[in-house]
Parts: sequence; C-alpha cells; structure tokens
Amino acid sequence: MRAGDLIGRPVRDPAGRDLGAIREIRAEATPGNDGLPQLVVRGVIVGRTRVRLFGYQRHDQRGPVPLVRLIRWVHRHSRYVAWEDVDTSDRLVRVRRPFEELAPLDRP
Repeated sequence: MRAGDLIGRPVRDPAGRDLGAIREIRAEATPGNDGLPQLVVRGVIVGRTRVRLFGYQRHDQRGPVPLVRLIRWVHRHSRYVAWEDVDTSDRLVRVRRPFEELAPLDRP
C-alpha cells in the first residue's frame, strides 16, 4: 500500500462516528534485513481539517505563540491512531477503538 492510497480516505470508529479522514501518516525508520533503513508505519493522524500541523502539536515545538495556539485549536478534534488499530480492508477506514479512547494531539 502506498501513502497516497491512505491520505484522504474517510475514517469511522466502531460506533460509526465520522472521524474525518486520514491526514498524516506517522512512520519510523528502522534497520532492514539488508542493513538499510526502511520506513515502518506506526500510526495515522485522523481529523476533519485540511490545515497541516507543521509539527506544532509537539510540546517541544517552539514558534509564535498565537500560531501554535491557532493550529492546536484547529486540530482539537484530530486524533492519533496506532497502526494496529487501523483496518484498511475497505475504502472506508475503520478504527478499532472508539473516539473517546483516542488521545487528542495536544496531550504528551
């Protein structure tokens, strides 16, 4: 599966609640069998807004305070979903955990 196949796909939780769409993919570089690094998907960011995060969801991110607050406010309903909780077997992506169990991005 390619990243372009995931970005923008609609997402629902087990109760059928619309969580928006996949907005970002979180991956980690790990050493492959051949010694070269490979990217492993660890999770996705889902939300209704198309405004990019630009890293401002991280607590160590420095920047203009009004801009940081604005981006965090715009993404207040966005959530991180661990890859093992994502079901991509259909065009509509299903999350295996209810919305209430998914932590907001502004939490460490």
